[in-house]
Amino acid sequence: MNGVRRSVGTGLCGAVLIASVLLAPSAGATPSAGAARATADTGTVRAQPGVAGVELGNGDRVDLVGGRNLHITAADRAERTLYSVASLDGRVSVRPSAERAADRAPASLTVQPTATTTASAAASTYSVKLAITHASVAGKLFYVWNRKTWTSYPVNSDAYGPTSSVKLPPGDYFAVALHSDWLQPSYLLAQSFTVGSAARTVNFDQRAAKETGIRTDDTTATRQSAAVWLSVPGGDLAGFAGSDDAKVYVTPFTMPGVSLRIHDVLAKKGSSANVPSPYRYDLTHSFTTTVPTSPVKQVTRASLARTVTQVHAPGTRTTAFLQSVPDFGEWTGVYIGAAVPAAGPVTEYVTPGVEYGRLLDYGTFDQYLDLAARTLPAGTSAGETLGAAPLQPVLGEFTASQLYNRRFYLDEGSAFGDADGHEGTDGRARSSYRVTGEDGVVYADGSGIDAYHSLSSSALPAREQSYTLQQTVHRRVPYARLATDVRNTWTFRSSSTSAGVAGPALPLIDAQVKVLGLDASGRAAAGTVRVSATATTRNADAATANTRVTGLSASTDDGTTWTDLPLAADGSAPYAVPAGAAYVTLRVTAVDDRGGSLDRTLVRAFAGPARQGDETVGSTRISNVVVNGGKPVRLHDQPLQEFTAKFTATDPSGIASGDMYLYKGSYDAPSAVLYGSWPASCTKVDATTATCTAQFAYIQPRWNFGRNALAGTWNVAAWAESADGGGYTDRHAVKSVPVLRDAALTVNASPEPVAKNKTLTVTGKLSRADWEALGGFHGYVGQKVQLQFRKKGATTYTTVKTVTTNSTGNLKTTVKATTDGYWRYSFAGSTTTATATAGGDYVDVR
Repeated sequence: MNGVRRSVGTGLCGAVLIASVLLAPSAGATPSAGAARATADTGTVRAQPGVAGVELGNGDRVDLVGGRNLHITAADRAERTLYSVASLDGRVSVRPSAERAADRAPASLTVQPTATTTASAAASTYSVKLAITHASVAGKLFYVWNRKTWTSYPVNSDAYGPTSSVKLPPGDYFAVALHSDWLQPSYLLAQSFTVGSAARTVNFDQRAAKETGIRTDDTTATRQSAAVWLSVPGGDLAGFAGSDDAKVYVTPFTMPGVSLRIHDVLAKKGSSANVPSPYRYDLTHSFTTTVPTSPVKQVTRASLARTVTQVHAPGTRTTAFLQSVPDFGEWTGVYIGAAVPAAGPVTEYVTPGVEYGRLLDYGTFDQYLDLAARTLPAGTSAGETLGAAPLQPVLGEFTASQLYNRRFYLDEGSAFGDADGHEGTDGRARSSYRVTGEDGVVYADGSGIDAYHSLSSSALPAREQSYTLQQTVHRRVPYARLATDVRNTWTFRSSSTSAGVAGPALPLIDAQVKVLGLDASGRAAAGTVRVSATATTRNADAATANTRVTGLSASTDDGTTWTDLPLAADGSAPYAVPAGAAYVTLRVTAVDDRGGSLDRTLVRAFAGPARQGDETVGSTRISNVVVNGGKPVRLHDQPLQEFTAKFTATDPSGIASGDMYLYKGSYDAPSAVLYGSWPASCTKVDATTATCTAQFAYIQPRWNFGRNALAGTWNVAAWAESADGGGYTDRHAVKSVPVLRDAALTVNASPEPVAKNKTLTVTGKLSRADWEALGGFHGYVGQKVQLQFRKKGATTYTTVKTVTTNSTGNLKTTVKATTDGYWRYSFAGSTTTATATAGGDYVDVR
C-alpha cells in the first residue's frame, strides 16, 4: 500500500474513495468548532484544487495525498482502531472493521484510477452464496475477482450475519472475506472457486486461517499497528490497517500473481502516547503466489536498517506519532505508526531497501509534518532531525498560490513546516488573505480559512501590474506554544494571463529561517544564537531573479518593538537572547530583481530562557471552570471513556474562541497531557459572554497514559480570545482535578442465616484499575476500609470498624450477629484511587 494522510494532492481524477467510518458513536453531537468558519468580502472560499478529504459525521476524517495515499484520523486521535480497506477499480472503501458496512452512509472523493475494471451484468449469471463458517460474524466484507481477467464483481455485504450473495457468470474466481469484531482478532479469508451452470455455495472456513505478522528477535517489542492486505493482479487490494495490536489471521493459499502484504510497526511493550517507546520497528514483507501454512516472517534486528531520528517538540511537551507507508508499486495504502518521544531521540529499525512515505503528527494530529520518502540500506545510516524550530511556511509539493482563468487562487496552507524544510500544516490554524493591486482595487479579502481551503480572487485586469498579498495565519492550540502567528506581506508583478516564467504559480518569495543553538523543545538559553535566512522566488529563474535577504530582526514582545540584527553577506546574524525573554519573534525581509518583495514575521519563533506566566491582554476573562460536573474523573482500564469540561469566557466585544486541556505535573514540563477530542465549542450566552465546552472522549488509559503513576491531581490550562481580535487570556493552572484509577469493592457476610449472638465473618476485596499493560482490576494493598451496617428498616449505615486490606487486597473480619440487616464495606478513596462502596449483603439473624 502507499498511504492516506492529512495532506493534499493534485492531479486527482477518475475514481472515487468511499469512506464509511463506523466507530463507536460519540457522546452528543459532533462539535462544529473544528470546521472552517471562512468569510470572504471579496473572492470565493473553496476547497484547494486537488485536495481530497472526507470529514465524516462522527468526527473522523479520511484524507488523500498525491492522488494515492490515505491518512485516516479517528474522531479521537488516541483511539486504537482497525479499519478494513479495499480498492476495486480505483474505488477505495475505508470502514472500521468491527461494524457493518450499512451502519453509516458512505462519503466519496476522487482519487487516481487503476487499470482494472468492474464487471458489468452478464447475460447468464448464477447465484453464489458466500459464507464465513465456524465463526461468530456480525459485520463482514466480501470481494470477488475473475482470476483470469482479474475483473472485480461487487458484493453487497450490508446484511447482518456471515453470508452474502452475488450473481456471477461461469468462470474461475478468487474471493476474499474480511471480518473482525472490536478488540478481537481480524480475519482475511481467501478462497478460489469455479462457477459452472448452476447456483452454488462457497464457504470461507475460519478454522483454516493462520496468524500472520512479522516477528523480531527483540523480545521487548510488540505490535503497535499493522496493515495486512491481499494484492491481486491489476492493482486491486483488500485487507486491514490501523492502530491496533490485535492479531490478524489469513487463509494459506496458492494463487499466481496474488500477494499477501504485511506492514507491522512494533515498539516497546507497555509504551503509550504519554510514555512512548524509545525505539520503533518499521517492517514489511510480501508472500507472493503462495501464502504458507505459517505466514509469519521472522527477522533479526541485525539484518535491518538502523537510524536515530531526533524529534523536536513545538515549545512544549506533547505527544507525537510517527507514521509510515511502504511503496510496493500499488496505487494506494494506509499510513500506520506508533507514538514516539517529542523532544527526544527514537531509534528506528527498518526493513532495508523499501521506500517508505512518512508523516509526523503532533498532539491531536491536526499539526503534522510531511516527510520525504526514505529508503535505507541495511546497517546504520545517518539520522535526521524533525520538527526543529522555527516553525514556518514551507512551500508544499501540492500547495502554492496560482493564477488560473484570470484569477488568483490563494493557497498558503503549509504554514508550519520546520527549519529543515519539511512541509507542515495545522488543521486548526486559520488564515486571512487580502490582495490589493497597484490600481487600488481589492481583488481578494477573506478570513477564517483553514489549511484545506483556498481563496480565489475576483477577475483580474488584463494588463500587468504590481500586487500586494497579505496573509496572516493564527493558531492557539494545546499541543504547541511556538508559531502562534505567521504574517506575510508579498509584492509581485503579474498579468491576468501569465504569473511567471514557468507556469501558473505566483512569483512569491519564499524564505527559510534557521536558528543555531536551540534545544529539542525549540528553546534558547541566555546568550548568543545565530539566525540565518535564505530566499528564493517561485516560478522564476534563480539567476535573473537575484533573490536576496535584506534584513533580519528580533523581538521579545511579540513584535511590538524590534532589534535589527547585523546581517552578514551569507544571510546570517548573531542575536543575544536576553535572560528575561520567554519567546523571541523573528522578522525576515527579502527582495528580487523582478519587483518582488517579502516581509515575514514569525511570532514566537522560538522560546527563550524565561518561563512565560499567565497572560492577559485586554479585558478577556475566564471563570467558572468545571470538569466532569465537579466530580473526580475516574477511569477504568477499558476504552470509550469520556467526560466534559467547560468554562465561562467574557470580553466586551464577545468571545471568538477558547479551549482547554489537562496536564499532570508542571505546566512547563508536564509528565503527561490529555487533549480534548475536538476543539472546544464556545456557545454565545449574550453579547459579551460565552460558555466554552471541551469533550474528552474515547479515553483508553492503557493507551493514553500507560502508567499507574499518572493517577492523581491534574491541572487544567485554558484560554479564550476576544471577538475583535484585540484581547485574550491564557491561564496555565486555572483548575485542578483528580484523575483517578477506578476502584471496585465486594462484600460477603456468612453464614446466612446466622444464629443471634453468633460470630459473623465478613469478607471482601478492594481492587483498582490497572492502567498499564496488565489491565483489569487488581488488589489494592494496605488500605483502610470501613465495615458498615444498616439495620433492617433503617435508611443509613453506621461504621462498625475499620479493616485493612491484605497483600492481595482482600478483607476479612468477624462481628457478633445481633439483628437483621445489611453489611457492606466502604472505601473513602486515596489521592490516586476513586472511592468504592460494596452493595449491602443482607443477613437474617435468628
